[in-house]
Amino acid sequence: MSSVMPVVMPDLANFSLHKIVYDVDFDDVAVPGLCGAFYRCPDGDRILSVGIYMADGVESFRAWGYVDEPHCAYHAVVSADGSWDGPYAGCPEVEVLTEAGRVTGVALTTRRHEYIVPVSRTRHRLGRALTSV
Repeated sequence: MSSVMPVVMPDLANFSLHKIVYDVDFDDVAVPGLCGAFYRCPDGDRILSVGIYMADGVESFRAWGYVDEPHCAYHAVVSADGSWDGPYAGCPEVEVLTEAGRVTGVALTTRRHEYIVPVSRTRHRLGRALTSV
């Protein structure tokens, strides 16, 4: 028997950290400084996964779904005032922004707004700041 996916953001209290990915990529384009922390939780006979995406240590958006499905079931974006825009069905629309061949950020589009998440030239890894070249 499988569970029904919650339309609200999952409560992370029941999740365990699965992995952290630095310089997350979208469509094979790495975004320097964008970090993804992925959490998992058993849900009946399935595993629910939540990806929390952060730039400079600040949460930008979340996406979640079951690990046996090819795409996210829902997503939500943090708006400028700190409130959540979403959840919305499916994966977020993400466009990698570039200028003169250099990645400068990502654009996230929801049904209501477009958000720009800039990336810094400093990468944070295990609590140490490394300057990119």
